Amino acid sequence: MKRVFPLRYPYSYEATVRRLISFEKSSYRFHNGRLVRAIEAGGRPYVVEIGWQTEPRALTVHVHGNPPEAERERLEAKLRRMFSVDVDLTPFYRQLEADPNLGPVIEKRKGLHLVLDASLYECLIKTVISQQLNVAFAAKLIERLIDLAGERLSLFDGELLPVFPSPERVAALEYEQLQALQFNRRKAEYVIDISRQVASGTLDLEALWTMEDEAVMERLLPLRGVGRWTVECLLLFGLGRTDLLPAADIGLRNAVRYVYGLAHQPREEEIRKLGRDWSPWRSYATFYLWDALSEWKPEKKGG
Repeated sequence: MKRVFPLRYPYSYEATVRRLISFEKSSYRFHNGRLVRAIEAGGRPYVVEIGWQTEPRALTVHVHGNPPEAERERLEAKLRRMFSVDVDLTPFYRQLEADPNLGPVIEKRKGLHLVLDASLYECLIKTVISQQLNVAFAAKLIERLIDLAGERLSLFDGELLPVFPSPERVAALEYEQLQALQFNRRKAEYVIDISRQVASGTLDLEALWTMEDEAVMERLLPLRGVGRWTVECLLLFGLGRTDLLPAADIGLRNAVRYVYGLAHQPREEEIRKLGRDWSPWRSYATFYLWDALSEWKPEKKGG
């Protein structure tokens, strides 16, 4: 299955891939200038390559294997959503390019798009694992979960491509198996218990697509191990909501301090006040600020 997704709006494949590869090492590979990852369709994983062509400007998609006809349309829609193909950032740029603080950040990253996780389950479990951990160690735990419960698909040069495990596979694990991989007991319980709810149908994540942001909050916050930050990440990187502001996020607060040249760490209330001017594009303002944080080298005090 091959598809071409024409791009009508500003879209930088290079910037989007750079950001993705820097922070998402568990699911993607980069091969001959193309992103490669496994995507589930009809209960079976397929190897998918995502590339770029310049004339006309478009993303190119090659799904290896032969997905059933009934799944092809859904698979195409999933890939368009994952890579934000239909998200027009022109209004975002018009609104904030003149901002003396955000303008230079935006100009440097024009065309950078969010890449969503392949499923809401994958996004939720990765986010729960990442709570209160640095990025590198969270990535290690995610890789260990995939090694334990996921599958592997063969790639072009004999390399194996990881497949994120299904809820059923994770639900069948025991807490001690995750503890042996350096998960603490509570996080092992959170990951497995949420997976058991999804696998049993008690938690219907697909129903979240039609809910407003606050309704998603109300549905998920009662779950053990799920706080506001977790739901905000799901809204951003799972559901692709464009006007979300995770004001308590330490990374966003650091980024605002850097970009706005503040001498202090801004509080959550300050972030929310600033964010009023970013609406209805607060998700992308946040995303661009997070990306700008990679440039920040805070001064060290003392000898």
